[in-house]
Amino acid sequence: MGLKELFLNKGWAGRTLSRPETVERINPLIRRHHELNRSYDFAIAHLDDREAAERLNVLQRIARADVGKLSETVLSAGEVSYNGTELEPEHFDLGNDDGTILRDLVRLEEAFIGMLEDESRLEHQIRTRAILALVLQHSRERLDALRGLSARGR
Repeated sequence: MGLKELFLNKGWAGRTLSRPETVERINPLIRRHHELNRSYDFAIAHLDDREAAERLNVLQRIARADVGKLSETVLSAGEVSYNGTELEPEHFDLGNDDGTILRDLVRLEEAFIGMLEDESRLEHQIRTRAILALVLQHSRERLDALRGLSARGR
C-alpha cells in the first residue's frame, strides 16, 4: 500500500471539521465532562463505602486530565475552552445512599459515552479523533468500574 492509500485509509484526506466547527463541537463535551466530574466529586465525598470512593478518586485523576486534553484541542483551534467555573457543587447532589449515587453515576456516564460516540462519527482532524478515542476509552473504563462497584454493593 502506498503513502496515498495510507493517508486515505486513515482519514487524513478530504474535508475535516474546521477550527470553529471543532470548537463548537468540543466545548459542549468539555462542559458535560466538567459536570460529570462534579458528580464524581459528590460521590467521592458522600459514599459510605470508602473503598469505592477511593477507586473513583483514582479514576477522577484520569478524567481531569481528559478534560485538559479536550481543552487543549479547543485552545489549539484558537479559541477559549469552557472552564466550568460557574458550576457550583450544590448542583450535583446525587442522593444520600450508595446505591442511588452509583446508579446516577452510571446513568450520567452512559449519557457521556453516547455523546462521545456521536462525536467520534464526525470528520474531526486526526489529533482530535485520537483524543476523543482516548476520552471514550477512559469513560468506558469508569463505567465498567461503576458497574462493578454497584454489583458489589447489592
